[in-house]
Amino acid sequence: MIDKLKLLYRNLPLSLRCKISKVIWYLKRPKSACYFLLRKVSFIHEFFLSKIRLIYNSILMIFNSILRRTKENTLLEIKVNQISINGDLSCLNSLEGTNGYSFLLFPVIDWNFRIQRPQHLSREIAHIGSNVIYFTTTFQYSLKPGFKLESSPSKNVVICKLNLNVMNVNIYNNTLKTNEISFLLKSINSVRMAFNLKHTFSIINLPFWNDVSKRLVQNSIIYDCMDHHAGFENNSDLMLKNEEDLLKHADLVITTAKTLSDRISETRDNTIIRNAAEVKYFSDYKPDCENKPSNGITVGYYGAVAEWFDLDLIIYVAKNAPDLEIVIIGNVTIDVSDADDIENIKFIGEIPYKNLAEHLYSFDVCIIPFKIIELTICTNPVKVYEYLAAGKPVVSTAMPEIKLISEYVHVGRNKKEFLENVRLALTEKDDLSLAKKRKDWALQHDWSTRAKELLSAIEQIEFNKKKVSLIVLTYNNLDLTKKCLNSILNNTVYDNYEVILVDNNSTDGTQDYLKNTYANNGKFKIILNEENVGFAAGNNIGLAEATGDILVILNNDTYVSKYWLEPIVSILISEDVGLVCPVTNNIGNEAKINIQYDNFNEMNIQALIYTSKNAGKTHPMNSVAFFCAAMRKDVFDEIGPLSEEYGLGYFEDDDYSLRVLNAGYKNYAIEGSFVHHHLSASFNKLGEEKKQKLMEKNRAIFEKNWGEWKPHRYRKGVH
Repeated sequence: MIDKLKLLYRNLPLSLRCKISKVIWYLKRPKSACYFLLRKVSFIHEFFLSKIRLIYNSILMIFNSILRRTKENTLLEIKVNQISINGDLSCLNSLEGTNGYSFLLFPVIDWNFRIQRPQHLSREIAHIGSNVIYFTTTFQYSLKPGFKLESSPSKNVVICKLNLNVMNVNIYNNTLKTNEISFLLKSINSVRMAFNLKHTFSIINLPFWNDVSKRLVQNSIIYDCMDHHAGFENNSDLMLKNEEDLLKHADLVITTAKTLSDRISETRDNTIIRNAAEVKYFSDYKPDCENKPSNGITVGYYGAVAEWFDLDLIIYVAKNAPDLEIVIIGNVTIDVSDADDIENIKFIGEIPYKNLAEHLYSFDVCIIPFKIIELTICTNPVKVYEYLAAGKPVVSTAMPEIKLISEYVHVGRNKKEFLENVRLALTEKDDLSLAKKRKDWALQHDWSTRAKELLSAIEQIEFNKKKVSLIVLTYNNLDLTKKCLNSILNNTVYDNYEVILVDNNSTDGTQDYLKNTYANNGKFKIILNEENVGFAAGNNIGLAEATGDILVILNNDTYVSKYWLEPIVSILISEDVGLVCPVTNNIGNEAKINIQYDNFNEMNIQALIYTSKNAGKTHPMNSVAFFCAAMRKDVFDEIGPLSEEYGLGYFEDDDYSLRVLNAGYKNYAIEGSFVHHHLSASFNKLGEEKKQKLMEKNRAIFEKNWGEWKPHRYRKGVH
């Protein structure tokens, strides 16, 4: 009976098994409501109660056994912050990187298709201590954002398939519509939330991913430009346009070859990080037995047989050297029927990377028969590093990157010279000193070296980050102050910031709390005023102490959401932008949006949904409310401090906004940033009568300076 129940359970749909697991967990709790009620119903006879206990305990015993087995597989459906995730939950614990970097790799090929540069770099930067989430090139159709955890092929590396609300998207030929980009952003952010990622570095291998990556907040974009995309026959104009935009938005551009670097340099600066080999794998291979053809002479190639592969050259070599057997390993995407009747040419298809060393060992000479075309002129072949790591003699056509290493590779500039060099290379196949020379050269070009070069280049991005000064003015409301400061520490992942705390002589224990909690925190500076100098004067004191490139005035009755700060920093790079604020739940002007949540956990979810959908968008503003207002230091130096004639507060933000506009700058609400606002917490303690008098007094001051004050308005549809 128990075995049948177990079998029945294992055949249930995944979602139903999850629900049963939750029920069993609930029943197993001490004094569960179900069992408690059964005991309390007075009319149930003790006999029936004992039978119920027996059934209850039997069910628990059966399901405990089932759940133990299920736990071994950990193939369950879970909810992370209301976003569905499917997959092997053991992957959730596989990211244990120690250096603080988290990478999202947006690929050109899937992990298991053909092991190339993307996989090698991922594995090596993970080995050094970073976390890598490698996405698949296909998507899981779903109407709910989320992702599926596929596997963890290496420590600190997991493979994820993202949910998308449209089917059959081909990343090589298609582009995404606005609503699809928004949906995919939510899926990517669900990954970041599930793994609790802070700042991420997106490595983009294909321009398709540009529209999504540039909208991610708290994210640096690295474009790993491996090829000259304009050189591919099937690349669309839209792909090339996406690449132009990607080159514009990327924080770092990497190229693989000198000629490619020169082409990209016409658009922007870039860093050359060439290809490499997993040297130890190829150099240390020791076969159990030799796997060579009967005549013992094999000329071999592995890799894609595509538009750049010179089939005519291979046919020429085969016909003029019938004693050679030419073995071609790899996926064929071009017409090779002209070679069908040539007996000494063998196409044996794609083989797994783990078997490459075995086949490479069987080659007497390795070849790279590429056409010299626009594409290959900019190519740095991975296979040349792998061939040399195995110590093999190599013959290649005259690509610029190959000519740079002609000391180690024979270069054929035409068909005749190529064949002559194959003959010459055959005389070297047993020369151990030459083999060692090639291996020693390859040792300098291992993927671990390239990973270190990449991390070194990334450190320059970090070094150039703008410093942000957050000025938080406090006056009583200690509980709100605690929540505000905790949110800054927990949700601000942009790490180059300082917090200047200015207290206006609070009497509720705020000053003691600030000193006891933050005095020894290097990011915080505490200023304790001996009197309440008002909103403008208090913030001016903090602004005067700020050392940042960007200044943010943040009320203590706010709670910042995940990924709130970087969109603000990003928009302020534009020199015509003066004053900006995030969108919020509660304010009297156009910064307010319609958003619903019951607690701060829900706020983070709803805020992320909204900001993902609206990433990169701005809303023009005349008046920026100073619940959270940001500007560059140079703008502040030009405009000057807040006007202190408004005393305790009200209208100083309208005043300052107009001063910024009159100086020729533009003011915006940033749709990609959300900050919760409690609204007027300090002023509410004055009482309605005093508040009203203060507002009337300050309105008169404002209108004396600027003319009639125009009441603020909400956006259309916001209430």
